[in-house]
Amino acid sequence: MKLATVVVCYHPSPELLENITSYSDGSALLFIWDNTPGGSEMMKSIPLRAHWRLLNMGGENQGLAFAYNRAMEMAKKEGCTHVMTMDQDSRFEHFDRFLAAVSAVTDPSYGMFCPPLNQPDCQQNKEVPHAAQSGCVFDMQMIDKIGGFREDFFIGMVDVEMQLRASRAGYKILCVAGCNLVHHIGSERKVKVMGHQSGVSDYSPLRHYYDSRNRILMWREFPDDFSFGGKMKHFLNRMKTMLKIALFEDAKWKKIKAIIRGTYNGLANKVKPY
Repeated sequence: MKLATVVVCYHPSPELLENITSYSDGSALLFIWDNTPGGSEMMKSIPLRAHWRLLNMGGENQGLAFAYNRAMEMAKKEGCTHVMTMDQDSRFEHFDRFLAAVSAVTDPSYGMFCPPLNQPDCQQNKEVPHAAQSGCVFDMQMIDKIGGFREDFFIGMVDVEMQLRASRAGYKILCVAGCNLVHHIGSERKVKVMGHQSGVSDYSPLRHYYDSRNRILMWREFPDDFSFGGKMKHFLNRMKTMLKIALFEDAKWKKIKAIIRGTYNGLANKVKPY
């Protein structure tokens, strides 16, 4: 197995270098894609290793799907057999065990592999219906058959759409035990609501728009994978999110407007950018 890894950054924190180091040695190529508008100052001074490549420096935010697809194209030209996507806020524990387990799998129906997420005591491999995009390894033979990430989804649900498409083509996801991915949502914070703690994401309007629109677009693409109850739960969660925004976040109207507009365009089957 020859692995290429792509990590997409957006206003990265100082922990980025430590996170990258946790999986760099097992990667034949490491693509670091900077989606920070104008470029991140920290990225410009990052100490590069021989197999690291800095991409999109000083450019615009082109989303996750575009970055992943360009990295996959470059990895294929370099003879890589697998590509791993990473978030800037993720750090591996026992990456060598993860790679060894993935390399040992011979069943071609496993097209994706993932580590347990914040579960250091997980000791048994298991098939899972979905995996977080951070730490997920994709077999390039599978990508050749089903295609890459859907670029008009930009950032929201790009992993879910890809994995549903792979599942429809007969591919499975294997969660590999004996390792762990430490992952924290960078902007998440806790607030108290009527005496109970609740999470607030502080996502941007752009993120809210694509999350709202893309999930509804997938209902048409994969009608058998979303129940009526699941759809109603989505709308309820959107309402809860708007309430939290109104109570605890800034740029309230921009974010709420983005959710409403994304929901409308999803229901109207309009694939319009933010």
